[in-house]
Amino acid sequence: MKFTINKDEFLKALLNSSKIIQSKNTDAILNMLKLEIFDDRLEITGSNGEITIKSIIPRYKDDKTLIRDIQIGGILINAHMITEIIRRIDGDEVNFIVEDNSLAKIQNLKSNFNLNVTRVEEYRDIDFDENGTHLILNRNDFVLAISQTSFASSIKENRDVLKCVNIESDGNEIIFTATDGARLARRIINNSENGQTFNVNVPAKTINEVVKSLTDETEIELYINENKVLFKLNNCVIIMTIVLGSYPNTRNIIPHNYYYRLEVNTQDFLKALDRVVLLSIDRENIVKLTMNEEEVTVSSRSPQIGDAIELLQIYKYQGERLEISFNVEYVSQAIRVLKSEEVILSFLGEMKPFTITSKNDDKVIQLVTPVRTF
Repeated sequence: MKFTINKDEFLKALLNSSKIIQSKNTDAILNMLKLEIFDDRLEITGSNGEITIKSIIPRYKDDKTLIRDIQIGGILINAHMITEIIRRIDGDEVNFIVEDNSLAKIQNLKSNFNLNVTRVEEYRDIDFDENGTHLILNRNDFVLAISQTSFASSIKENRDVLKCVNIESDGNEIIFTATDGARLARRIINNSENGQTFNVNVPAKTINEVVKSLTDETEIELYINENKVLFKLNNCVIIMTIVLGSYPNTRNIIPHNYYYRLEVNTQDFLKALDRVVLLSIDRENIVKLTMNEEEVTVSSRSPQIGDAIELLQIYKYQGERLEISFNVEYVSQAIRVLKSEEVILSFLGEMKPFTITSKNDDKVIQLVTPVRTF
């Protein structure tokens, strides 16, 4: 196995495939990258067991030769060491030569490194077959759906499905849902052109890693089956393992009719919350929202420290007087991901879950459970 390759393209692909490799793996093979050279491309595969990234460098790109002097073959090599060597080595090209399937020589005019390598057959089998439900989605729609939902997934819950984003399609629309039991986030994107149905749970942490790789695409091609989701991107393939199990039925949780409605300026409201929460440290960031048609205030109180109250200047309120307490972090996160200048908080009562929505986008909804205070 041997090849001479453009250094910058090599480094970019190494970084992309190795970024999900954890520093301490119980399986030593997962500390390695699989390098396979073919007549027309170099494939670099990295995996942490839950997500696999295969970066592809074509031999030619825009009439420019990226790889030359090829001898077909494959090996496994330490991900950290090969990436750091290529990062620090000078020059425009790198020579990569493997001897006896055991030693890789990484060279240019100034530098010479020798790294032990492992036979490619030692790598775990990874299913790169493009099978299952086939989708083509707008990149911006997909990234927005993940950013507006994944934060609401659980990080402590024992049930693995609550650490996921549930992605479900009824043939007409795709619904992204995440919940940790105390809050819920949902985003809907149109799927009428596809018409296929599916329901999968994808780990929130893993899908956010995938999103980081969606930089050059305007569209995303996916294949979804009962075991995996495969993303086919520009010169990159990403596979993530889905989590088996039934996601909680959340369709009937979100109310459709409300008795109280508060419309606020996003930045004014967030700044008010940020100020009053200073005095609720020993109460787990709980603040109280008090509303009537004459005034709206947010307040907090700590027996050990003192109290704070903030009067909102810009608002519209409909309904009788209402007091409701909530975790300020949950509400602030929900508001920020909406990316709207104005948001609407809709209530049924002081201990009923309430919703937070964008004034200009009805495809996304956030739901928060209030907190009982005494």
